[in-house]
Amino acid sequence: MSIGRRFFKLPWRSRTTIARDVDTELSFHLDMRIAELRARGLSEDAARQQAMAEFGDLDFTRVYCRRQDERTERDDRHADRLAEWRQDLAYAVRTLRRSPAFAIVSLLTLAIAIGANTAVFTVSRAVLLQPLPYADADRVYRVSSSWPGHPTDVVPLSPADFADFQQTQTSFSGLGAIVPSQSVIWRPKSGDPKSLDALLVGSNLFSVLGTPALLGRAIIAGDEIPGNDHNVVLSFDCWQRDFGGDAGIVGQSIELSGATYRVIGVMPYGFLIGQHEDLWLPYDQAGTLKDVVRARKQHYVHAIGRLKAGVTPARALADLRTVAARLAQQYPEADSARSASMRPVRDIISGDLRPALLLLQGAVALVLLIACANLANLALSRTMGRRRELATRAALGAGRARLVRQLVTESLLLSIIGGAMGVGLAMAATRLLLSVNPTTLPPMFDARVDAGVLAFSLAVSLVTGVLFGLLPALDGSSANLYESLKDSGRGNSGGRASGRVRKTLVVAQVALALILLTGAGLLIRSFGELTRVTLGFDPQGVVTAGLRAAGDQYEDPVRVNAFYDGVIDDLSHAPGVTAVGAVSDLPTRGGSGTALRIEGEQNDEARLPELTYLSVRGDFFKALRIPIIAGRGYDARDRPDIPETTIINETTAKRFFPKGDAVGRRIRIGPDPNGTWMTIIGVAGDFHSEGLDTPVKPTLYANHRHEAWMRSMSLVMRTSRTAADAGALIRRAIRARDPSLAVRDVETLNGVVGGSLASRRFALGLATCFALIALTLAAVGIYGVLAYNVANRTREFGVRIALGASSSRVVSLVVRQGVVASLVGIVAGLVGALLGARLLSGMLFGVTTLDVRTYGSVVLLVFIVAMIACIVPALRATRVDPLTSMRAD
Repeated sequence: MSIGRRFFKLPWRSRTTIARDVDTELSFHLDMRIAELRARGLSEDAARQQAMAEFGDLDFTRVYCRRQDERTERDDRHADRLAEWRQDLAYAVRTLRRSPAFAIVSLLTLAIAIGANTAVFTVSRAVLLQPLPYADADRVYRVSSSWPGHPTDVVPLSPADFADFQQTQTSFSGLGAIVPSQSVIWRPKSGDPKSLDALLVGSNLFSVLGTPALLGRAIIAGDEIPGNDHNVVLSFDCWQRDFGGDAGIVGQSIELSGATYRVIGVMPYGFLIGQHEDLWLPYDQAGTLKDVVRARKQHYVHAIGRLKAGVTPARALADLRTVAARLAQQYPEADSARSASMRPVRDIISGDLRPALLLLQGAVALVLLIACANLANLALSRTMGRRRELATRAALGAGRARLVRQLVTESLLLSIIGGAMGVGLAMAATRLLLSVNPTTLPPMFDARVDAGVLAFSLAVSLVTGVLFGLLPALDGSSANLYESLKDSGRGNSGGRASGRVRKTLVVAQVALALILLTGAGLLIRSFGELTRVTLGFDPQGVVTAGLRAAGDQYEDPVRVNAFYDGVIDDLSHAPGVTAVGAVSDLPTRGGSGTALRIEGEQNDEARLPELTYLSVRGDFFKALRIPIIAGRGYDARDRPDIPETTIINETTAKRFFPKGDAVGRRIRIGPDPNGTWMTIIGVAGDFHSEGLDTPVKPTLYANHRHEAWMRSMSLVMRTSRTAADAGALIRRAIRARDPSLAVRDVETLNGVVGGSLASRRFALGLATCFALIALTLAAVGIYGVLAYNVANRTREFGVRIALGASSSRVVSLVVRQGVVASLVGIVAGLVGALLGARLLSGMLFGVTTLDVRTYGSVVLLVFIVAMIACIVPALRATRVDPLTSMRAD
C-alpha cells in the first residue's frame, strides 16, 4: 500500500462513490427488468421503453437515492466516529492506569505549566485586554500639556488652558476635567471620622466617559454651580464598604469635611477614574477661572476627551497643538514653549504593569515549552516500550492514522486533566499573589478566573496535548512491523532517529531554561542594585501618617498653621518620640514640579529649569536624618509673617550654584515671573524623593508655614514605639486638636520604601519562580533521557563490566551523553539569552544586558544541575549485574 493511500484512504464512501454506486444499482435494476420483458417476447427497444416507463422519472430517482445514501453514510460515519472516540478514550484511560508513575509526573508537570500560564493570563487579561469601564474606551484619551524640560515632558493643564482647549478644539466630542485626588473627612452617624479619597470632576466628565450610574445619576451640568455643588456620587466599593450597600442611599445626606452633601448616585462595580478614589464631587470650573493667577499659571487639571467618530489620533493631536500654539502666543508669560499631548487612558492606567506582565507572559510561555519538551521526551521513551503493542495493532488492521489518533488521544486526555488541575492552581495562585501584593494591581482591574480564562486554559491544554503527543505518536506509529514483532521485549532504543529527537528535546529544554534563568538573574541583580541605593535618609524607626486639615475653618492659612504646629508640638513631647515633621509627599512618592528663576542671572522664560517641589515643616530633616550640609534648617525664625525662606538639596546647589554660594541667594519659583523672591537659608543632603531607580533631581523644600494653602500633609515621626503604638499616639494627638479630622495610611517609612519596589518585587518573584521550575524540568528531562538509555543498554553495560570495565569508565560513558547535550543547550541558550535580554533593558537598574557575572553564574548553575541529573543514572549503570543482564537477554 502506498504511503499516500495508507494515510489518505477514507474509511467512508465519498459523494463520488455514492453517485457511482447509485448509478450502478439503478442500471442493474433497469437491465433486470429489460431482461424480463425480453424473455416475454418483447424486442430490445420495446423492452427498454416499457422498463423506462415503469421505472418513472429516472433522474429524480437517482437524485433521491443519492441523497438518501449520503444521509445514511453521514449518520453511519458520525456514529462510527463517536464509537471510535469512546473506544480511544477508554483505551487511553486503561493505558494511563497501567502507567501510574508516567501519568502522575505528566499531570504534575502539566498542572504547573498550564496553571502558571493561566494565572499570569488572568492578570494580564484584566490589565491589558479587558475593556475599561467606559463606553468605547479605545477612543478615550487623556489630554495634557507638553512642556520640554519637564522630567516627564507632560504636565496637567491649567484651568484657563483647559477651558480654552475645551471651547476651541474640534476633534473631541467633549473634554472633561479631573482635579487630583484629595482627602475628605466623612463623619458617619456613629464611630470615628474616616478619611476618603475624592476626585473633583467636571460636570461633563461622566457623559464623556459614557458610563451610566448604577443608582441615581452621575454628576451633570448644573451640579457645579455654587449652591448646587454639594452633591456627591459614591463609588461601588465605598457604597458597599462604608454604607453597607444601602439601596436607599440616593437622596440621603452625608457629612464630608464638615459640610452636608447629598448622595445623588452610585457608580457600577469596577468604575473608577483615578484608580483609588472613593467618591466624586463637582468641580467648579467657573469659580476657579475668577482667580486669574491660579487659572492660567497653575497646572493641575487633567483632561479626558473622547475622539469624535472618524477622527484619527494624529489629527486630534495636530488640532490640540494648534490650540496650544495659539495659547502660547496669547499668554507667553504662562504658556510659552508649551504644546499639547494625548495618550490613551488604558496606557496611563496600566502604567508600569504592561512590560512586567508581558515579561511574565513570555516567561510562562517558555515554561510551557519546556514542559512540552519534557513530556514529549517521556512520551517518546514510553512509546518505544509500546512498539510491539502498536505493531500488533497495526498487524490487526489499524492504520497509522488510527494509531496516531490513539496516542494523541492519550496526550490530550493528560493535558485536559492537567489543565483542569492547573486552573485550580491558578485560582489559588492568583488569590495568593494579589493578597501578598495588594497594591500591585489597581482595583479597577478585576483579575479572576472566568469563562474567558477557562477558554484560554482549555485552548492551551489542547495545544499542549498536541505539541507533546504528536511527535511521539508519529514516531511510534512508524515502527517497522516486522522488526517490532520480532522484538520480544528485550528493550528497544527506537533507533538513532528517535535518540536524536530525545537529545534535541533535551538541548531545547536546557536552552530555554538558561534563557529564563538569565532573565531572572538579571532582574535579581537589578533588584539587588536597587536595594543598595543610598536613600539619603534613614527610614528605620520612622512612622508616617496621612493627614488633611479639611473643612471650611481651614480656609484660613493661620488655622492650618496653628493646627499642624499644635499636632507636631504635642507629638514631639510624647515619650519615645525623637523628632516629628511633615512633608507634602513622602520619599519615593514623587512631588510637584515648579520652575526656577535665580536672582541676578539671565532666566530664559521659555526654558526655565525644573525643580521638584516639596513642602516641609517641623523637624522633617531631623526625623529622617537628612543632613543640612550648608546653612541651616527651618526653625522658629521662619515665621509666616517674614519674607519667605527656602532650602534646596545638594543637587540643586551643585547644578545652579556651582561656586558654592547658594546660601543667601534668592530664587523665584512657579510660572509667575513676578512672584515672591525666596531666600535660600540652607542646603540639605540629597534623598530619593521619587523611585529608587530615578536619579536624584534638583529639589526645593518649601516652608509649609508659608505654603499653608496645601492642607494635606504626611506626618513623619521618628520614635522607638511600635507602628501600632505610634499610630494610636498620632490619632490621639489629632483628636485632641480637632476631633472632626481623621488619620489615614499609618505605616512605617520602611513600608513606604518597600512599597515603591512592589511591582519590581512582584515581577522578580514570579520570574524567579518560573525560572526555577524551568531548571527543574530541564533536569528531569536530562535525567529521563539518560535513565532510559541506561535501561535499554543494560546488557551492554553488563558485558562491559564483565570484560573489566571500571565503574568510572561506565560513569563517564553515561555522563558524557548528558554533558554533551547540556553543553549544546547551554551554548544555544546563551545565544537566546543575549538576544532576549534586550527586552529587559527597560526594567534593569545598575546592570547591563551583557552582565558577565549574571551569565557566568547562570551557566555554572545550569551545568551543575545537569551534572547532578546525569550522575544518578550513571551510578545506576555501574550497579548492573553482568550475569543477571545477560540471563535476562
